[in-house]
Formats: sequence, C-alpha cells, structure tokens
Amino acid sequence: MPLVGGGGAGNTAGSNPAGTGSVLNYVGNHVYAYSGTFSATTSAQTTLEFTTGPEYIVGQMVTNGAILFSNAGGLKSAFQISLNGEIVALTQIDNQTDHSPGPPTIPLILPPFTKVKVEVDSDDNNASVFSTTMFTGRVYA
Repeated sequence: MPLVGGGGAGNTAGSNPAGTGSVLNYVGNHVYAYSGTFSATTSAQTTLEFTTGPEYIVGQMVTNGAILFSNAGGLKSAFQISLNGEIVALTQIDNQTDHSPGPPTIPLILPPFTKVKVEVDSDDNNASVFSTTMFTGRVYA
C-alpha cells in the first residue's frame, strides 16, 4: 500500500479523480498520471512531472503526438522522458503524414523517490493541435 503525503508521494484519487495535471495519483496499489492537453509549440513543454514515494512502480508511459481532433490532422512531436535528470527515452510521432504506427508505449520501472519528467516539442506552433501524455502503473512495497 502506498504511503501518501510523505516522501514526495502523490495524490490519493478522490481529490483529483480524473487525474489530469502533473501529479501522480494513487488508487490502492495502482498509480496514474494524465497530462491533459498541450497546444503544439516549437518550444519544449513539460507534460508530466512528479516524484514517486518510498515504493517502486512498474508501469508504462504513453506519448500521444499533436493532433487536431476535428479533422484528424496533426504535426510531428518529439517526447523526452527523464528520470532524476537523466534522459531514458525519446520518442517521435509523425501525425502530419500518418507515418506513425500509433502512440509508443514505453515500459518503465520507477525506483523509490524518482523524479519523472516528460517534455514535448512539436515542429510547428498551433493552438488547436494537442499532445497528451499518460502514465499508468502498479505500486510494489
């Protein structure tokens, strides 16, 4: 069972049941974080940033590149995933020409007290085109 409120642990679902935002949410032995939407820009934006608690987590990160929902168009987006300031994964999604097979799923093991940061950078500025990031996992004491 995760310890909440100490050591950088995140939310207990109930205070933020939808989970959008940068915090890690705990539900029993499961965790999740949903970034919400980020408008496409040519400058890096932090979509998720949280620190795990005293447990370790086995999970997966999903990065979704910039798309325009109303007509299924999009842009190219690059994502950078860092653990404690060290880059552990880079992904690129090309929604502009439909070359991407789908959003990449990156398996991750997060040690206790790990700072997780995910950033996105797109190849154009467009306030109507959005990227998202999701993390789901299971907590182990």
